[in-house]
Amino acid sequence: MSLQTQTPATSPAAAPDSPSLSRILPAYWPALLTALVSLTLCIALAWMRHGQTLAAEEAQVQQELNALRSRLEAVAQTTFAPTLGLEALIRLDGGISDARFQAMSSQVIRLLPHVRSIVAAPNDVAEFVYPLAGNEAVYRLDYRGIPRQYEQVQLARRLGQPLLVGPVQLVQGGQGLIQRVPVFLPRPEGQTPQYWGVISVVADLPRFMESTGLANRQDLRLGLYHTGQPAERLGAVIWGDRSLPQRRPVLQTVNLPGAVWTLAAVPAQGWSQGPSWRSIETALAVGVSLVLTWLAGLLVYRRRLLVSHNRALAEEIAHSRQVQSALDAEHARFRSLTELSTDWVWEQDRELRLSYISRPAEKASQVPSQALLGMKRWESPALVPGVDWAAHQAMLERHEAFRDFEYAHYAGDGSVRYVSVSGTPFFDANGEFAGYRGTGRNITAAKQAEQALIESQAALTETLNRLQAILDSASEVAIIATDLDGRITVFNRGAERMLGYNEREMLGRYPDFLHRREEVRQRAVELSAELGETIQGFDTFVAKARMLGSETRVWTYLRKDGSALDVSLTVSLVRDRGGPAMGYLGIARDITEQRQAERALVQLNAELEDRVSSRTIELTEAMHTLRQAQDELLRSEKMAALGSLVAGVAHELNTPLGNCLTTASTLEERTREIQAEFEGTGLRRQRLADYLRDAGTAASILLRSLSTSTELVAHFKQLSVDQTSSQRRVFDLASALDDVLSLLRPRLRTTPYQVVCEVHTQRPLDSYPGPLGQVINNLVLNALLHAFGGREHGRLSIRADELSPDWLLLVVEDDGVGMSEAVRRRAFDPFFTTKMGSGGTGLGLNIVYNIVTGILGGQIELSSEPGKGSRFTFRLPYVAPQLSAKAEERAHDPRPVPKPPNS
Repeated sequence: MSLQTQTPATSPAAAPDSPSLSRILPAYWPALLTALVSLTLCIALAWMRHGQTLAAEEAQVQQELNALRSRLEAVAQTTFAPTLGLEALIRLDGGISDARFQAMSSQVIRLLPHVRSIVAAPNDVAEFVYPLAGNEAVYRLDYRGIPRQYEQVQLARRLGQPLLVGPVQLVQGGQGLIQRVPVFLPRPEGQTPQYWGVISVVADLPRFMESTGLANRQDLRLGLYHTGQPAERLGAVIWGDRSLPQRRPVLQTVNLPGAVWTLAAVPAQGWSQGPSWRSIETALAVGVSLVLTWLAGLLVYRRRLLVSHNRALAEEIAHSRQVQSALDAEHARFRSLTELSTDWVWEQDRELRLSYISRPAEKASQVPSQALLGMKRWESPALVPGVDWAAHQAMLERHEAFRDFEYAHYAGDGSVRYVSVSGTPFFDANGEFAGYRGTGRNITAAKQAEQALIESQAALTETLNRLQAILDSASEVAIIATDLDGRITVFNRGAERMLGYNEREMLGRYPDFLHRREEVRQRAVELSAELGETIQGFDTFVAKARMLGSETRVWTYLRKDGSALDVSLTVSLVRDRGGPAMGYLGIARDITEQRQAERALVQLNAELEDRVSSRTIELTEAMHTLRQAQDELLRSEKMAALGSLVAGVAHELNTPLGNCLTTASTLEERTREIQAEFEGTGLRRQRLADYLRDAGTAASILLRSLSTSTELVAHFKQLSVDQTSSQRRVFDLASALDDVLSLLRPRLRTTPYQVVCEVHTQRPLDSYPGPLGQVINNLVLNALLHAFGGREHGRLSIRADELSPDWLLLVVEDDGVGMSEAVRRRAFDPFFTTKMGSGGTGLGLNIVYNIVTGILGGQIELSSEPGKGSRFTFRLPYVAPQLSAKAEERAHDPRPVPKPPNS
């Protein structure tokens, strides 16, 4: 007999009638016993074959499902690949135009008919939609107004990678799949990328499943589900038969771009439901031939199983060929899409050799692709040295993804091309590493722009240094500039000499404390009465200048030591080239001696009034002499001030002012000639026309020269170095140190010594930047005078590190001559110096000690050995201690204070 375990339609016909069992049992019990044994064996074999049938069915379904999974992943990769190109384009350009979006999207829709639309939503608002026809409901759709879709957008943004969701009830109707890709614009290293928006590709779910071939399978009942928890369970259904979870389906995990789903399948007719017993009835009728029949049936069963297996293998091979052809077609379509992109696509095999480079690479890099195929990236003969290829190779050997790896190579014309590549590893069906895929980009223009910016910044720094030198050359005149609010922005060397304050103390402060309060109040009252409005504060100094352009007035300045100066102060309103006001410029000249002479003259006049009757002649002569002296003194003072100012800026203003003088004198001479002719016998028309032409030319020259002079004065005002005052504020340590060193660079340039500054602190200081700058200034000058004196080379390093959450460590170290133990012990004593008579005062380190341990609230330690340099170690708090007004006044006092005996 043959064992039939197929569907009921293939079961054999009923067996013939058998004899009565009552007559067979007594005579044929051995045969019956054999039959009973055979029946037992048949039943066992039937159940065994049923298990094999189920295993074969599951294996066949597993093979079919594996092929369907591969096709589903390939179709999904092709469908949602355009988002990668759009994302790369937006990251490169910082955005995308509608024309470029429409051009790229139209190519995608034409090649992928199941894609319903492509949407780019900057700031989560759908500004770009293609095609717009049929998707009008999507245009300008704010995702934030659709909670479920906005939740998906937010999830993709948090993950920082694509997110595939489905099924989604689309706004334009129907169900679909949506891949959302967040776009982040790059920023400088160390900063968080800027979120631009989201790109969405909407695929029609029925047409998408039809393109994968799943919808056309009649031999399987299929379903696509979300992956449940745990992973072997099925979640919500995405597409297909909803009843599969109750039918023991075969499962395959599908890795899609932005989601991991589960594909489930069972045979269309269901699994086999137990063995067929009709063949067993035939076995009871056969009797004695049971064993032979069973053997024959077994042989037939084996043969049919082999035939069925061969047929299944043939079908599987044919199906695999169809799947491979479909994959080749999808791969060709993907390559055609990459040719449209400005970036290029590349592939490496499992040995990291380049196996594919898309066509745009040749145009961007000027290196033939055929010359690189088969080579590892770092084996190219055109590479420019200087790239850490070892670290890159180590990353590839660990099979890690990488982004924006930059290197350079020489093009065919000898120029250097900079390239940035990104890649990710891919694996075969068995999970084994198969190679890398990625994109490349030409970043030569960005690199060239970066280099041009560096050169521009260097030129700007050089210009600022030149302007600072010009401004400081006016040492006989105090030049003080402020912004519109009255904060000092420029304080030149002449102002430092006149008032006793240094530039660091004055920048950012208001100048009212330089004047006597009663004098300012009296002037405010006068202006209020004159102008008909209340004048107070900083407006007292600039109200007239704001109305008339400038004002010159005598004021009393208070020096740092408390003494008073009489100055002639000219305040001018400074405007930009375009016209808006930028601030105020004050130029002060010391007229103390002139004012003293005037006061003496007044006193002398009072005495002469008492003796006028008896000494009229003498008084007249004395008055005449004194007035002549007064006028001469005034002229001398004016000429001295004018000479000092001209000496400071003559090389900048000499040419335009000289042009003005020459032109004005020529114009004056021509005017006298025309006037003489006009008053004489008569003025000819041609002479008048020549005069008018020459006058126009002279006016043009005067205008250009005066504009040049005005521009130079504006440049003097623009000069502003970012220095802090002695006031307490929150500041960045690195910026404060750089400000101090920038003032010392002109002096350091004339020496062979090097100063290096390294700051490794992230937290700002709440302290006194002015005294801290004085500490660094004294230490640098001390090193130049004592540590490096007479040497041909030397190095001074300034290093700051975090010591604890509340303290920082500042180390100033040189490699100079060092100190003996006796000198080190007395280094902080006032008036102790090893260079007495050679430029040393003995106050520098004592002032350093007083500032650090006083106003800064820190500690100082000095270690030094002869021939091994000196190291000053400061332990400073991030937040300086609060000082009383009297204590702060002592802290700012430059006079030396004795050092404690145990310091």
